[in-house]
Amino acid sequence: MPELPEVETIRVYLQAILPGRQVTAVHHLDGRMVKMGSWDSAGIAAHLPGLMVQSMERRGKYLLLRFRGNVWLVVHLGMSGRLVMAETDQPWKNHTHMVLEFSGGQELRLVDPRRFGRLGWFEAENPDAFLFLGPEPLGRSFTGRYLRSRLGNRTTAIKSLLLDQALVAGLGNIYADEALFKARIHPLTPGQDLSEDAVIRLTRAIRSVLREGIRHRGTSFSDYVDALGHPGENQEYLTVYGRAGRPCVRCKEPIRSIVIHQRTSHFCQHCQLP
Repeated sequence: MPELPEVETIRVYLQAILPGRQVTAVHHLDGRMVKMGSWDSAGIAAHLPGLMVQSMERRGKYLLLRFRGNVWLVVHLGMSGRLVMAETDQPWKNHTHMVLEFSGGQELRLVDPRRFGRLGWFEAENPDAFLFLGPEPLGRSFTGRYLRSRLGNRTTAIKSLLLDQALVAGLGNIYADEALFKARIHPLTPGQDLSEDAVIRLTRAIRSVLREGIRHRGTSFSDYVDALGHPGENQEYLTVYGRAGRPCVRCKEPIRSIVIHQRTSHFCQHCQLP
């Protein structure tokens, strides 16, 4: 699933080319992808033509096309979604569920083989009015003090807590595993058991692995590509995720994997003590 670095990589490119461009036509909009917001697919398709993009924004794992008048087209890529720009004469790929044509002769296409992604239309001044997410982990409000206050006396495993988008927006399986390894925290550690020092290490580690992921244009294993259709490179720099059985980069002991609340977690038993 695309997480914050992958979604941010897409946003940066689209922000460079879409603001000031007008939607000239909606060639296709699959109603099965419209799972939130105030309009169905027919309503969105009817309202989009003629609107001009004001900005391309991101909130957590959501991409948001902001149009003038505080109108938002919100896209979540789910497990396998891709949001790419293409020339109008390029054939559509299989599983294309949205095609928006823009002034200048290019199209923005949503491709999602598994259809776990979703999109919707919202009208509000701020996306927080309808997304209800926790703070951005790269923002000023995400601090050790904030995280400590939210962990409180919770007995849930810290790995599961980090995947709660109401706690912190944008983290998923990959970067949660990487941050916990960097902070030397076992993924099964109950949230309430983290010391103040451990929480500070964790907040710093989260920021560090996300920034590295953005620097390497995201992590690609099977589905993720950027807005130009290019894979990311961060998979070459991962320390634990997807490396079960391979030697730890610190101690050379084999990386282990376990399932925590139906999500596979990767960690080093030696470096990340319970």
